[in-house]
Amino acid sequence: MGDAQMEEGDNTREIEVAPALIAVDPAQRSVAVAVGSDLRVYDLIGDCPVSLVDDSAKPFHSDSIRAIRYDASGKLFVSAGDDKLVKIWSTDSWFCISSVCCEKRVSAVAVSNDGLFVCFADKFGVVWVVSLKGDAENQALADKKAAPMLAHYCSIITSLEFSPDGRFIVSADRDYKIRVTVVPKNPLDGAHEIQTFCLGHSEYVSCLDFIHSPDYPHGLLISGSGDSTVRLWDVTLGSLLDTCEIGSKFDRRFTFFLKAELSATDGIEEDPCHAVTDLCTCPNGTSVALAVQSLKGIMLLNCNLSAKTLSMAKVVLVEGETLIPTSLGTSLSEGLPWRVTIIS
Repeated sequence: MGDAQMEEGDNTREIEVAPALIAVDPAQRSVAVAVGSDLRVYDLIGDCPVSLVDDSAKPFHSDSIRAIRYDASGKLFVSAGDDKLVKIWSTDSWFCISSVCCEKRVSAVAVSNDGLFVCFADKFGVVWVVSLKGDAENQALADKKAAPMLAHYCSIITSLEFSPDGRFIVSADRDYKIRVTVVPKNPLDGAHEIQTFCLGHSEYVSCLDFIHSPDYPHGLLISGSGDSTVRLWDVTLGSLLDTCEIGSKFDRRFTFFLKAELSATDGIEEDPCHAVTDLCTCPNGTSVALAVQSLKGIMLLNCNLSAKTLSMAKVVLVEGETLIPTSLGTSLSEGLPWRVTIIS
């Protein structure tokens, strides 16, 4: 398990503190961490920090970073946040090849599977898209402007994901909704065809990811929520396949397991909140790692693809752990979960 730890310093908002974020290159060549407005990248091959180059601004972001993301090939990296900037980086040179301005603060980003489009969502629930077609690698992308793609109508979008086959873009929001939208031939013209909605969460949807399987080209969608559940969906129909309830409030198996593994004060706070703050799926398609609010460790779920069910596997703790994970990531090459933790 990879580990990245950073301590909160001056990057604190008066009202809201941005969670620490982590993103892992799909080939595990590098790992990126963002805390507040600070963005750092570490070269795992060269075993050294990466020097980021951005001729347009320094610091690279002037306010809290809310989303970081590699594309499927690992050749592009995107960072965005409260300074209303979306920065697109080439990972070959770690040069910022484009800095796109947004009217509102950015809450989520996604990159199309072919690496030709970058999508980002703002705090007003609008998803925007930028085309990278025809641009030479490592060259600055001049005058890139975003076009509106779809909207959730004044509901903050918390997560964006493209389906494995690229057919759908899935967006989740704080009003409990998950929308599945058909990706048009030209996303710049807008995505107007809604495939379905995945409805069932009773609190905000915090995170999304897809389970990849040859038997399901479009993938099976996993969602985590503030309602202490993780849910498995068929995105073509919007049907709920299974629900895994997290925490002692709902799941006696979880309580029994925790008591057997650790004392009440070692791993989980008294009267805790069991909101799922982040999740990531492993490339084998059968494991899901969860970050759960108040849990000083990572929970692992099993996904039975044939039965289309979720079940709890175990809780992974680091001996003497005092920090709570806020973000998770994984790579395609190793399939091991990485986490970033922050002192609360």
